[in-house]
Amino acid sequence: MKILCLGASFTGTYLASNFANDNTIKFLTRQPSLVKDRGFDAINSIYTNEIDNTELILDTIPPIFDEAGKFLLPYEGIINSLMSSNPKTIYLHISSTSIYPSNFSSNDQGRLPIIDEDTPADPDTKRGWNRLKLENYLLDLYDNTRIIRAGGIYGPNRSLINRFINGDFSRLKADNKMVSRIHVMDLCRIILSFGKINSTISTNIVNGVDKLPSSNQETFTYIQKVTGTPMPITINQNQVIGRKITSKYAMGLLDNQYIFPTFREGFLDCISDKD
Repeated sequence: MKILCLGASFTGTYLASNFANDNTIKFLTRQPSLVKDRGFDAINSIYTNEIDNTELILDTIPPIFDEAGKFLLPYEGIINSLMSSNPKTIYLHISSTSIYPSNFSSNDQGRLPIIDEDTPADPDTKRGWNRLKLENYLLDLYDNTRIIRAGGIYGPNRSLINRFINGDFSRLKADNKMVSRIHVMDLCRIILSFGKINSTISTNIVNGVDKLPSSNQETFTYIQKVTGTPMPITINQNQVIGRKITSKYAMGLLDNQYIFPTFREGFLDCISDKD
């Protein structure tokens, strides 16, 4: 597949590092030297012939607004040209599960709501509303737009367990929040499957999450067991907050098998020595 990545995100560069043997992956970025230094192909946006016949445009750029509150889409001119010249090109945007409501709590996590792609979007944060507005804008802009609402994306050297090991506890809070995650390897596999023109599923929105949402208490306890690093805070175990994000379609896109079905397998991969 011929893939054009917008920006130089963690997900895009991981895709290029691990899936280039079966795909032609190029980057359109304002910092081409950062991409080229890693051995990836960065194109000059002036020359559209460098990206002719693109089959998949991967957009991982979060919402950007001008002073008037209008969306700013980097590279919009060249993308419009590509989309009009090849009507079969898929525009795949990585959004966020923050578009779903999250203001729930219970003393029993089994009673928290389970949310899938059929759950109406109803953000309760400004970030979520901005994400949803961008989704709707792109769905109206391009006929072949598809959306992946990703949970917390993590991977080697970029995860909660890595931060614990490095003594970085700056993002920890005492609330027992329920979190849905996905290892970047499985997210990339969903991207490649969902990004095909003849994708096997009949939807334009998929939740990119693994099989096991977990509370902070469960997650921190596991990290402490694996690393021996004591938790620097005490979690409020009397109440768990949030919701459980699941997907009706991810398993099908992954040929019914996650490589990292839960955070446990995924966190071990993040700290394993692959050399």
